[in-house]
Parts: sequence; C-alpha cells; structure tokens
Amino acid sequence: MAILASLLCLSCSETNVDYDSNTGTTSSTGAVKTYDVDIEASTDNPENQAQTRADMPFKVSEENISGKTVLYPKLNITQQTMPSVVVLYNKSTRKREVVEANWSVTKEGSDVKLHLNQLSTTSNLANGDWYIMAFMGGGEKKGDDLEVNTETTINVIEKGKEFATSCPFATTWRHIVKEGNKLKLHNESKKMVFKPQGVFLVLSLESRMTLPTKINRELTLESNAFCSSGSYKFNVGSNVSDDADLAFSYWQANSAKAITRISNEYKKYNAEHYTTNIKLNYESAKDDGSLRQGQSDLGNYIYFNSYKKSGQAASNTKTNRGFLLCLMPVDYKKTSNYGGIVNETLLFGKVDVTDPNRTNYTNDKSVYTTNPNTWKPFMNNRYLLASFSDDLKKGSSYDVTLRIVRPTLPIERLWAFRQGNDMQQKKRTEAEGIAEGTQIDNNYYPSLNSKLYRLPKYSEFIPIFNNPKVQLNQKQGLGGVPSYDIGNEYGYAITSDSHGDYVDINGQQRKFSNWFCTKPGYNVLYAIMYCKQFNGKDANGTNNYKVAVRMTFPDPEATSGEIKVETYYLGPNYNLSLAVAGYYMCHEEFWKRLDQKDIIVRTFQLDFYWLNDKDDIKPNEPVYLCTKISLDGVAQGPYTGSVPSSAYFLPWLRKPAW
Repeated sequence: MAILASLLCLSCSETNVDYDSNTGTTSSTGAVKTYDVDIEASTDNPENQAQTRADMPFKVSEENISGKTVLYPKLNITQQTMPSVVVLYNKSTRKREVVEANWSVTKEGSDVKLHLNQLSTTSNLANGDWYIMAFMGGGEKKGDDLEVNTETTINVIEKGKEFATSCPFATTWRHIVKEGNKLKLHNESKKMVFKPQGVFLVLSLESRMTLPTKINRELTLESNAFCSSGSYKFNVGSNVSDDADLAFSYWQANSAKAITRISNEYKKYNAEHYTTNIKLNYESAKDDGSLRQGQSDLGNYIYFNSYKKSGQAASNTKTNRGFLLCLMPVDYKKTSNYGGIVNETLLFGKVDVTDPNRTNYTNDKSVYTTNPNTWKPFMNNRYLLASFSDDLKKGSSYDVTLRIVRPTLPIERLWAFRQGNDMQQKKRTEAEGIAEGTQIDNNYYPSLNSKLYRLPKYSEFIPIFNNPKVQLNQKQGLGGVPSYDIGNEYGYAITSDSHGDYVDINGQQRKFSNWFCTKPGYNVLYAIMYCKQFNGKDANGTNNYKVAVRMTFPDPEATSGEIKVETYYLGPNYNLSLAVAGYYMCHEEFWKRLDQKDIIVRTFQLDFYWLNDKDDIKPNEPVYLCTKISLDGVAQGPYTGSVPSSAYFLPWLRKPAW
C-alpha cells in the first residue's frame, strides 16, 4: 500500500495589525509593546499532490486517489492554540528581534483556520523598514535561537494512526508597512504562507537473503544533507526582501552530531557528515509483516524468513508498513567547495543470520577448516542498508527501502586458510589433486578432502585481483581509457571493465565495471569493484556483488612479495552518485570507521597461480592454465607466456556457501 503525503501550507488571507492605542508611537529600550493582530491562516490540501507531510498533528486516512488506494495524512489539530516564533527585522537599522506568539484555532468543516491575535515586542514597528517571518510547530525558543530536535524513535504509519512530527513550518520574509493604526503586508495580494521545513522518509525493510536474518531496531543514519538536531540562528543580513525564502539559510546542524574527520581534503569532497541514531519502535499489537512467531527479544530485533528466489515467495520477508522519520535538511555546500558535491546519505544497521547451524563467520580464515554449510557473513556492526544522493525537497515524503542482501562473495570462495608466506608452490597435477580432494594432506590442507573444491577458472579468479596500480602510479591509462587526477589524497583514478567482459558468477556470464584510485608513489590502492557495468551493455547486470576494496602492496610497482586484499560489502544498497561515490569510499577516513570484523582480509603472493581448464567451462569462456597476480593491469589479461613448472594455488568452492 502506497503512502501519500499531501501538499500542506498555511496561508494568511489577511495581515492587519491593530496598535494598542495606549502605547504611544515610541518605545524605550527593553520595554514590551503589545500589538493587536488580525492575521488569518488557513490550511490548503490540494488534491492529488503527493509531496508534503508537514510538521503538524495528523491522522492517517485511507483514500482512493487516481484509482490507487493510498494512506493519506490529514491535519488533525485538536488544540485551541498553536505556538509560533516570530522574527522581526528592521532593514533600515539592521535590528532583529525574536518573539513568541500564539495562534488561535478554528475549524470550518474540513478547513482549519489560525488567527494571530497578539504580538508582544520591544521594537517600535511604526518606524523603519520592517520585515516579518514566522515559524510554527516543532522546535523550542532558546534565547534568540529556535532549537529543533526531531523524534527519532519512530512508529509505523497506518490507517487511523495519529501522529505529530517535530519539523517546523516557516514563512518567507514579508515586507510590512503601517497604514493608520494597522500593520499590513506591503503586497496584500500575495498571501503569507507557512511551509514545512523538514524532509520525511518512510522506512520499510525487507530481506533478500537465502538465510533467515534479524536486524537490530537501532539504526544509524550518516549524512551531509540531513540531521535530526540543530538550531535556527537568525543571523539576518541585507538579502532580506519581500517573499525571500531564507529560513533554510539560518539552519545550523548540531555540531555535536558531526563525525570527526582529520582530513580536510576528505571534507572538501564529502562535506561535513552528521549522525542520527534511529530506533524502530516495537508495537506488539500491530503486525508489521516481519517474522514474530517463535521469536524472542522482539523489542530489540526484527526477524525475517529466508527469501526464496523461485516458486511461491516466503512469507515474513519484509515489513508491510513503513516507519515515518522526519529530518532537517542541511546545506552541505557550506562545508564543501567542491563543485560536484551532492547529497550523501547512508543508513547502517546490525544484521545477523539466525540459522542455528550457521556459526562460522567468513571474516575469519579458520572458516576454511569447517563445512561451508556452517558459514555466514559478518553483518553485525556496520551493514549498509541503503544510500542515496537524490535531491530531496523540503516538505516532501519519500519511501526508502532498507534491504538485507548478501550473497557469498568471490573472495570468500577462495580457500584461504593458508595465506601469505604460509602458502606453498606446487606442480600442477599436485595442486589440482589437493584442490579436488584426491590428494589428501589434512595437516596442511584441512577440509579439502571434502571434494567441495576445485581450482578456480580464469573468469572466477582474475576479477578478484584485477588492478591497474602500475598504470595509475605512472599516471597512465589502460585499454584506451585515460586516468585522471581527482585531487590530493586520492591521486589518479580510472574506470575499467572486467577482462574479456566475462566474469563467472555461479555459472553465469556477467560483465562488471571497476573504479580504482591511488596516489602515485604510495603502496595502497582503493577500488569499488563488481559494479553493474556502467555502459549498461549487460542486460542481466547486477550490483549484488559490489564491494569496496583496499589493496596494499610491498611498493607501488612491486613484482613479488605479498598483496593484502581487504573487502567490505556494499551490494545494491550503495547508490551514491558517481560524482562522489569514490570520494566517499576510497579514502582512509571511510575505512577507519569500520571495525576489523566488518572487513574480509586476505593476504596472497604476487606470483603465478594455477587455474582450472576442464570443469564447468562455458562457450566463449576464456580458458588458461595459469595466471599471475600482479600490479600491472595489462599483464592481468589472458596469459599466453610459458607455463611455470610450479605455482601457487587457491582452491575454489564449487558452490556458494549460501
């Protein structure tokens, strides 16, 4: 069922301010002057406009709009008065005053009208060039600031639900003039309108994993564009004019919510990021579609069944209602001078597999001594649930799906119990026998007698280690694609497609694109790999295997020694704009926020490796006896040189562990 939010504004049809005749024409400093006011505001709910869910009391109704059943939030103001904060500004003297005022509430049928009856101020509104703006709903006046803290323990939205948000309404600046004993809008033909300042996200959850899962109800949102806490600081300037929409420019996010960054260069390309902690509230009497029967600790976790890819879909794999979250927009361009800066919003959670037989995490190399039927991925710290770079409009509502997706990754299918200097070179027949379990050595190669492994194919092996470190170190291109300088601390970057446009994923041909960057002269290369091919040529393309990778080498153009490959899962939930995706992910500032358990770490030798040339070979699939892990993007293509007598080998799990 869709959730629709209506466009809601409060429009002032009359703006007349009557003076109290006892106050005179001037006021001494600090003396309070009270004006009688006659400002009428009405609610406006245009039909079929699915854009705004404002900061006022609501009750959700179910309606049919354009032939579609939707949940429709309607204003449900039941109190007799509504508080507001009014900002007054004299452009002649640059004097500013922030005061509070109450609006009385009347109802005429389905319409709600608000009347401002009195306004107390120390300012003499009879003299000068005065402008007025107002805020209603949400926030608390602290001195001359308006402090806002939106509610982040959130509930599901459903028919008949009553709720109130904590994001304020604001008007534009309006020019006021004195006519007789009244203050009026200079342009009375244009009404004064309150507009909501927050953005609303309706969060739903689903699991697409073939294993049963649970997710902690506490989530973390990190964003340069939104925050739940901050203040309006009315540092009013000369840009005030009639109908100037400047409320957003006065908003400042709570600096205590800012993520500490050491690198100014990282902040340049990503702006300041703020943390918002979210709690998905448990309501025992309301079925949200998740798995509850037989589960414990429902107050802290949401449970899901395993997802079936074919046949009748499993029940309880997603929520059937959304959780409503209100956030305040942040002007990220204030903390970044990068011309391509865009919204970067990411939601993280803590997820775990609930199958009692799955006890061994794949981030631990000892997992390779156990049966793959007991494996599971570690997702219980900083699992990426969703991200976006869309320009979300104030007062608008957007559906966001938090999705649990995590296949067995190619790096996990390589038997890597023996790593780095612990690896052995073998003749081909011996390596093949050990990998296939026909030559048994349980002391050095435990569990391979299971016959669940074989040597990897070229199309399975090379995409894991594919990298152009040498080319980027020399500021060169690869395959006709030039590299380009993307800034200090990032170095040179390049995009390249998978070799031969052939990557074997579970027996099917796939095409992927990779994005790399590294600083010349440094030993580390960053990458976003296994991306759905950027040019869209793969009709069956997928982002389910997308990963962030950090490779560390002995030196920038090493030909021997160890390569450390660190992998963090992104999947289809990483959707930041290509303008900033690499700037966010491919820097030490991102990686240092991860726990070591979030990362799959493998260490291998830069040298030759044996490949499979006989099993599960598809038509047109490139086949080679061996290949070399290197830093040269060209050399990682098809190897046609002389075959070594001995080489390293990494057995490949024949079928995914889940």
